Amino acid sequence: MNQAINNQSPNNPDENRVNKKTSNMPLWIMIFLFALPNAAAIYFYLNRDSINLGETTNFGTLISPVRQLEEISLKKLDGSDFKLSSMHKKWIMVSIGSSSCEQSCQENLYKMRQIRKAAPEGFARITRVFFLTDQNDMESFNSLLKDYQGMEVILPEGNPADSYKDFLNNFSVAGEKVEDGIYIIDPLGNYMMAYPPNAEAKGILKDMERLLKISQIG
Repeated sequence: MNQAINNQSPNNPDENRVNKKTSNMPLWIMIFLFALPNAAAIYFYLNRDSINLGETTNFGTLISPVRQLEEISLKKLDGSDFKLSSMHKKWIMVSIGSSSCEQSCQENLYKMRQIRKAAPEGFARITRVFFLTDQNDMESFNSLLKDYQGMEVILPEGNPADSYKDFLNNFSVAGEKVEDGIYIIDPLGNYMMAYPPNAEAKGILKDMERLLKISQIG
C-alpha cells in the first residue's frame, strides 16, 4: 500500500521530469515558428550560388554565381554623387538606355514603376535606377521623367568612359547588349536576376513577390 502511494507522490523524479518536458513544449513550438522564417532566409542567402531555382520558379535568368558589383564614382541627373552602396538593404530594379528612350525603353520604365507599386511593401523595399548611355536628347528625356518621379537617373558624364562602360557591361548575359533589359540587384549589392527586352511585367512581379517573401534582408 505504502509503495503504491509513494509511486504517485509529487516527489517522484521520473514523473516530475515528464511534467517539465510537457510544460516546455509550447515554448519550443513558439521558438521554432518564430525562428523558421529567418533560418530559411539565412539558408537562401548563404546558398544562393548553389541553389537551382529551376525554370518553373523564376521568369528571368538567374545569375549564377551572383555578381558583386564594383563600386565606382557615379553622377545623378541633378549632378550629385551616387553610390550603389547607399541603396544597400533595398532591392534595386535597373534599366539601361539612351536619352532618346524609344518604345522598349519607355515600356521598361513603366513596368518598373508598376511593379514597385504592386509588390508587397514595394515602396519601402524596392527602388529604381536608370543608367543613361548618352545625353544627346535630354530635353525629351527630362519631359518623359515627369511620369517617373522617384527613379534615380545616372549620367555617363563625369565618369571615365571606359570605367562606366565596363560597369554597365556587368549586366550583360551571354554577351548580349545591356540596353532595354531589366536587372535585379539584391539588398547585399549582388546582381542576381536579368530579364530580356519585352519580358512580361507579370512574370517579373511574381519573381519580386517571391524574393520579398523569402528575404528578411531588404
